[in-house]
Formats: sequence, structure tokens, C-alpha cells
Amino acid sequence: MDRRLSLSIILFFIFLLLFITIVLISEYKNMDRLKVEYPNIPKESYDYRKSNLNIWAINLEIKFLFPLLLLITGISKRIGVFANGNGRNLFSTGFIYMVIFLAIELLVSLPTSFYSSFILKHRFGLSNQTIYRWIEIILKSFILNGLVLSLFVWFPYYLMYRSPNRWWLYLGLFAIPIIVFITFISPMYIDPIFNKYTSIEDDELGKEIKILLKKSGIEDAEIYEVDKSRDTKEMNAYMTGVFKSKRIVLWDTTIDKLDREEVLAVTAHEIGHYVKGHIWKGIVLGGIFSILIVYLIHKTSNWMLIRSNGSFGFSRFQEIASIPLIILVLNFYMFFASPFINMSSRHMEREADLYEINLTKNKEAAISTMIKLHEESLSLPRPSKIFKIWYHSHPTAEERIEFFTQYMP
Repeated sequence: MDRRLSLSIILFFIFLLLFITIVLISEYKNMDRLKVEYPNIPKESYDYRKSNLNIWAINLEIKFLFPLLLLITGISKRIGVFANGNGRNLFSTGFIYMVIFLAIELLVSLPTSFYSSFILKHRFGLSNQTIYRWIEIILKSFILNGLVLSLFVWFPYYLMYRSPNRWWLYLGLFAIPIIVFITFISPMYIDPIFNKYTSIEDDELGKEIKILLKKSGIEDAEIYEVDKSRDTKEMNAYMTGVFKSKRIVLWDTTIDKLDREEVLAVTAHEIGHYVKGHIWKGIVLGGIFSILIVYLIHKTSNWMLIRSNGSFGFSRFQEIASIPLIILVLNFYMFFASPFINMSSRHMEREADLYEINLTKNKEAAISTMIKLHEESLSLPRPSKIFKIWYHSHPTAEERIEFFTQYMP
């Protein structure tokens, strides 16, 4: 590895540590201010936030250290040699490599995942999940993601072999129909693998939601309740799918813990996302963004590979052992793209809030819903500014309540 690449890696990890330090200091100062401004916030909310910040810091470091260590220790190369065997074809080599890689990744992420999604959730009274249910979800996610990635990892490498200089363009363009396809089939075939979805169109609540859908011109959307109470005490709702798969999904916890007007307020917000074209905008922008990201991966990975001087164990980007290199570079660009992605997401959320209040004409329900959603999840009214810019896909609860309070429909 030449000096320039070594220095670049060292400087990035120094920056990462400084970034984590600045965020933690900002978050703790923000919590001190909140204790003065909102004296009724329970101590549990602050404790929960602090615990989550520690997990966030560890996971951020692992995100970059894990693929880097696979490269510089030569483990990725050895897995690639084993996967290739005695000259297996590209499909078989990619399949075997991904199964091994994802198994190692699962083992590495398991401790923090178990602590954050099981231990902490139970410690702070946010989960109903049994250990068997937690294991079931982990295994289902691993099998589903592993199967999809293992079956299709050969395709980018096939493009690299056929067109070493333009594979990134073809792969980026191909991402658009793939995103549409996944968005279409996911609600009908993938989501039910994890939870039970029950139609509530004929219930009294379903009929009231149908009125909102009809007013919005999407009365063909289906309405479902999902049994999330098996996993959590928190609340949520979402609208997903395209064409004939579009549907409103309400967590059963949302229906149980909110009154009727509040449930309709949540639903109106989700309807706003579809009416404002956020799902389609996400698909189109996601496709364009994919082209840019894959191009940057192509240029940066080749630059790193040339300057590695063989220290990764391979010299060609087309080798399957380059997967950790691709992931490392992808994580790098996604990290710096996060502020822009989340800024766009916050804009869409504001549009959905505006649509909600104009559709329901019920400011009180919008405000009380927002308060309950955040109190039940032990969320704070706002994060620090830097954390909001980098990680918040929604406006803060403080901002949304202020908007609902001041806006005149």
C-alpha cells in the first residue's frame, strides 16, 4: 500500500473520530438545554438517548473498519479463492462468496444489534418481543437478504468483464426498473414474511380512511393493519407500493393507542406522501443517484486498488474479492451524501404534514398525535443540529408541533 493511500485512510478515520466526538458533545449539550426548556421530559428518555448514541458511535466505526480489515488482512482474497474453487463459474463463485461474507458480517454485527434492538428496548419498556421472535426476524432477514444478494452479485461483475469502463452506467440505469419492481412486489410478497397483514377496509375505521383516500383520488389503495405489537410498543404507519400494490399500513399499536381522529391524522400524512408523488420521486431520484454512486465507486475503487500495490491480495477490480472494497467506498460516499438525502426527505415530510392538515382540517389531532408518537417512543423533542442535518429524515417533533400550531388550513 503506497503512502498516499495509507495517509488517506488514516486521515479519514481521524476525521471519523472527530465527527463522533463533535456529535456526542453537541448531543449532550442539547440534552442539557432540553432539561431547562422541557422540565417534564422523563429521565428515561435521556438515558435511552444516551444509550442509543453509544450504539450509533460503535456501529459507525464498524461500518468502515469491517470491510477495511477484510481487505488489508487478505481474508477477502482467501474467501474469494475458496469460492472460486477449481474454476467455478461466476454465478457459483459469487453465490458462495456472498454466503460466507454475509455470515461473517452477521456475527460481527450481532452483539450491537442484540443490545440495541432487544436488550435496550426491553430495558426501557418499548418492546414485547420474545427472544425467539427476535431470532426469527434475524434469521429471516439473513436468509432473504443473503439469498437475493447471493443470487444477483454475479451481475455487476459480469458487466465489469464485458465493459470495464462503462459497467457503472449500465448498472446504474438497470437500478431504476429494479427499484420499481421491488417497490411493487415488496408489500405483497416480502413484508408478509415477517408480519401478519389484515385488511380493515370493511371496518368502521377502514371506511373512514376510504373517505380520505377518495378525497385524495387514490380510492383503489388497500388498507391493512399489521401485528407489530408482537415486536414493539411503539407506533407507526406508512404508505407503500405502486400501481395495484399501493396500500396504507397501520401498526396495530397505532390503532390501539390513538383515538379515531388521531389515527386519521396519521393516515392523512401517509396519503400525502403518495399524492405528492414522493414514492415515484424516490424511485427516479434513487435511480439517478445510483448512477452517480456507482460511477464514484468505479473511479475511487480503481484508484485505491492501483495504490494498494497488491496489499489487498488482488490486483483486478473484476475479482469477487473486491466486494469489501466496493462496500467500503459505498459507505464512504453514503456517509457524506446523508445530509443531502435527509434534507430532501425532511422536505417531503413537510409536504406530507401540509397535506395532512389541509385534508383533515384538524390541528388538534395532528398536535396530539405527534406528542403521543414521540412520548411513547421515549424520543426527545429535537436532536442537536449536526445530528439532525446528518441523520434526521423527518423534521423534529418540536418543529412539526410548531408548524401545526401556527398553520391556518
